[in-house]
Amino acid sequence: MPITRDDYEKRSGEAFVLLKNFLRPNFHIAYTVEELVEVLEAKGVKMSKEEAERVLTSMVYGGRLESKIVDGVTCYRYKKVLGFLPMKRPR
Repeated sequence: MPITRDDYEKRSGEAFVLLKNFLRPNFHIAYTVEELVEVLEAKGVKMSKEEAERVLTSMVYGGRLESKIVDGVTCYRYKKVLGFLPMKRPR
């Protein structure tokens, strides 16, 4: 069934935004793909494991996530950006 342009644009980045908004405050915890799919299903978003892996891989290449293989399972963690204070100008 075809969808309208408004519906398409409204949902185009929904999975990315939901994953980012979930992972950002939980930056100290690493999650597997299966755990993240369960979180999205709890929020009412139906997503396959393959689609979640594609979104997570793009976030890793974009520099927003770190991925590590622990006991043969890939885990993803939000990369916390450390802020810095600007340098003082010499007087």
